[in-house]
Amino acid sequence: MNKFVQRKWFLHGCFWILYTLYFFVVNALGNSRLTLAASTVTVFYCGLIFYIVYLILTHFFGRGHKLQGVLLMMGFYLLSGLIVYYELYGRIGLEIINNRYVVAHHAFSWRKYLQTFAVMHSNYTVMAVGYYSYKSKLLEAEEKLEAVNKRLEAESSARSLQYITLSAQVHPHMMANIFSYLKNRVGLYDHELGMQIAEIYRLMKFYMEAHHVDGATDILLSDEVAALEQYLSIQEQVEPMPFYIKLCCSGNLMRFSTAPTLLQTLAGNLFKHADLWDKDHPAKIDILVGHAGYWIKVRNRKRAGPQTMPSHDVGLRNVRTRMEYLFGTDFSMEENQDADHYELTLCVQRYRQ
Repeated sequence: MNKFVQRKWFLHGCFWILYTLYFFVVNALGNSRLTLAASTVTVFYCGLIFYIVYLILTHFFGRGHKLQGVLLMMGFYLLSGLIVYYELYGRIGLEIINNRYVVAHHAFSWRKYLQTFAVMHSNYTVMAVGYYSYKSKLLEAEEKLEAVNKRLEAESSARSLQYITLSAQVHPHMMANIFSYLKNRVGLYDHELGMQIAEIYRLMKFYMEAHHVDGATDILLSDEVAALEQYLSIQEQVEPMPFYIKLCCSGNLMRFSTAPTLLQTLAGNLFKHADLWDKDHPAKIDILVGHAGYWIKVRNRKRAGPQTMPSHDVGLRNVRTRMEYLFGTDFSMEENQDADHYELTLCVQRYRQ
């Protein structure tokens, strides 16, 4: 950034040096008494006019403060007019330059004064306006180019993620053949284990369809509850100790939809952080469906001692993001907890009074 600023002011300095030489050569052709010092002072003051007008345009007109910009511009022109008057006709030490350049022993003349004032200010005001317009267009073009680049980058990233997702998927037909073979082979010796393998396949198929790129973004609550029951049934077989999670549903589960694998995510959090082994205080997942929407409430006792699995809150953030994507402002999520208990409430209200 510093190098860019230094380069910009270096280029500006080179421009004004060359312009001073040009100004001197052109005007010396009609006035042999003009000196390079007089040209330098004149161009320096005209440069001040250029930069002051440009700064007013940038910081006031460019930010929408047009009235303040107009007033400041008028005040600057009034002050500059007084400076030009004293430079040409006053006694501030510049009469030697003026005697050799602009006015030599001439009395004050409004016509000549206004002509000098207009030439000095109009030319460099037009230059400042042109430079401001150029910089504004250039900035607008850069912003559009940046936006296009970001959009192209996002599209490229989305295509890459879609390719990775599709590449990582296992074809359901192949999985069905594998699990069918295992079920048939194991079922000859252990019918119950064969049924468990079938349940695992159905649950895996549910997860695969839920996370498919072109899959449905929502499913019926009834289907989600059925998948949760399958998940808990499998967990009962693989957990070394019996756990206690009480699932209660009321209302018409066919009435509303939800995000796929939502309940499994909430149940997974219970296995990570909740005390599930106290039969008298089971964790609870309550689903209440009403006329206008539904509530999902999860309540549990916290596990005593240090956590065996770290919590990154990724699951709950994903739940919030997916539900807000589906339901927008109709969805709300609230957490309440103390030292021993935790409660999570999800609410979807589709029909507000």
